[in-house]
Amino acid sequence: MTVFGTPYRHLAECVSTNDEAREWAREASTLAPSGALVSGDSQTRGRGQRGREWQGGVGDSALLSYIYRPDSSSQIRELGLVTALAVADALTVGTSLRPQIKWPNDILLDDHKVAGILVEAADGVVILGIGINVNQESFPGGENFAYPPTSLRLATGQPQQVSSIQAAVSQVLSQWEQVWLRAGFRPIIEECRRRLAIGAAVRRGTDLATLTGLSDDGFAEVRLPDGTFAVWSTVD
Repeated sequence: MTVFGTPYRHLAECVSTNDEAREWAREASTLAPSGALVSGDSQTRGRGQRGREWQGGVGDSALLSYIYRPDSSSQIRELGLVTALAVADALTVGTSLRPQIKWPNDILLDDHKVAGILVEAADGVVILGIGINVNQESFPGGENFAYPPTSLRLATGQPQQVSSIQAAVSQVLSQWEQVWLRAGFRPIIEECRRRLAIGAAVRRGTDLATLTGLSDDGFAEVRLPDGTFAVWSTVD
């Protein structure tokens, strides 16, 4: 079992916590273990899927990048959903929220995006990047997105402690990783299906479709605009 969040480095400001975690993973003198965490109060060029930026002001977001050293390359493909499941569960700690997973990397609350996940792999190391909107009270221009952003503060009506969110993610990620390593990918898929945002619009390149389910491999089962069905993988 990996103890996520230990050891960790916290930065007041950085360009990207994923970049900082990658550099830490390469440091020969420290050799950061699986579970090591870089967190930040703010970042200036955080990345999301398809090159989008994820920026966060001080106290607004939980900006987390975990280092993970998989035992095999086959684990890398599964890590995205393991992480998504952990984040969705962590957001329910101490709340009545019911987050949903929008394949492959978004967490939704009532059709609004509250968190995103970016898994980056290189040289045998995986960086699990997580951005969670915690205390933002407005999102200028957010109405232009298919799934406008929201925050935990907006969803609960109460300000939230970023440190508590970080602790919950680390704890739940440790628990789900233990299940995954002990029992395989099936329990992860079964739980993700229970939290899946069925009917959500999903995109692969320029193609749009409607999410209908998850395959046993963790790929998206979708309905295309012409009414036919297909299975999409994140690597297509």
